[in-house]
Amino acid sequence: MDAIGWLITAAAVVLALVAIAAAPRLKRDNLRRQLDGGGGSFAGVGSGLDAVWRPSADEARADWEAQVELPAPAPAPGDKGRRQEGRIVIDIPPGA
Repeated sequence: MDAIGWLITAAAVVLALVAIAAAPRLKRDNLRRQLDGGGGSFAGVGSGLDAVWRPSADEARADWEAQVELPAPAPAPGDKGRRQEGRIVIDIPPGA
């Protein structure tokens, strides 16, 4: 091999090693972003396209969101037992 071939091979090896070394950090950052609820600057574009081109997918997403969100029960007037040590406590029954 000539000198240019060795340089290209060395650059490829260095790039592979950098990618391997950076992979855990990139994975951790991606997971943190997903857990924070952020999807990047184009997060809303997908749902907008689903609403136009795949209405069944948009309806399925809306149904899923409705199932995931759990509304808190509204307190009734004169309802005792919702306050404990000055804080409002909401009991959610199992399986709700």
